[in-house]
Amino acid sequence: MTGYADVRRMILGGVLAQAIHAVTELGVVDRLAAGPATAASLAADLGLAPDALTRFLRALAGEGLFVAVSGKYALTAAGELLRSDVPGSLRHLSRLMTGEAYRVWERAPESLQTGEPAFEAEFGAPLFDWLAARPDRQAEFAAAQAGLVERRLEPLLARSWDGVGHVIDVGGGDGTLVRALLAAHPGLRGTVFDRPGVPFDVPGARFVGGDFFTSVPPGGDVYVLSQILHDWDDERATRILRTCRAAMSASARLLVLEQVVPEDGGPHPAHLLDLHMLVLLGGRERTEAAWRGLLAAGGFELRAVTHGERASVLEAVPA
Repeated sequence: MTGYADVRRMILGGVLAQAIHAVTELGVVDRLAAGPATAASLAADLGLAPDALTRFLRALAGEGLFVAVSGKYALTAAGELLRSDVPGSLRHLSRLMTGEAYRVWERAPESLQTGEPAFEAEFGAPLFDWLAARPDRQAEFAAAQAGLVERRLEPLLARSWDGVGHVIDVGGGDGTLVRALLAAHPGLRGTVFDRPGVPFDVPGARFVGGDFFTSVPPGGDVYVLSQILHDWDDERATRILRTCRAAMSASARLLVLEQVVPEDGGPHPAHLLDLHMLVLLGGRERTEAAWRGLLAAGGFELRAVTHGERASVLEAVPA
């Protein structure tokens, strides 16, 4: 049964997110990757206030990210996930949930009243337009997204790619997904399609700039949309799907890598991500039934859903 202490903890969740961000950004986690250390030595090495650091470490040890043994702090298995040098580091997610995103959440009541995202009201432009005008923030956003791609790739890499010659990653950012696919399946050719100006350096793949609301490159055997459609409401997500459908041959396949919201009413990370998509972008997470309907509206038939620990793969074919 959820009680007073549980609700109080939920309310303080934002403090926890910001505390994690602080110790990752200021190098505490990476320094502890080298071995246990006292708070005093960490503070001296990193130029931090010793008393403040002790309090941060104590709080996050209580959350299971650190452990204190004989006066020294060390990373737990959970804390290791925040290191900057591990594949798919959750440090990137921590970055995404602070800064501009944190400010936008102060306007969550407006999104609840209107059903519209709050980013433009806070910053004067939709998120992706705002990023396009700020190359440094665009690069940081792309790096954060790349880190998250590494964590959700497993179900895609585990699939059979026999008979596939050319894969096109629509909205593929810096090419992290295509790089991993080409490394695991050297016979593939890869194309990344995204907005012009996205940092890109993937040997053996090409980058094509453009707008996926207008057109995407033809000629792919498989088209991938990796956590793209959840950024958009149904009307705009359908437009992206129809653009992909127009570029595809009748034998091509579409692989959508996304969360699938369970319909059992229980707790699930996708529920909170759904709220974040609403407040930040006006997008949404979807149930399997909703995905089936969206794909049909975009000109596709959903053939299979493969669930992974961090994401699911929805395989569709042209209807």
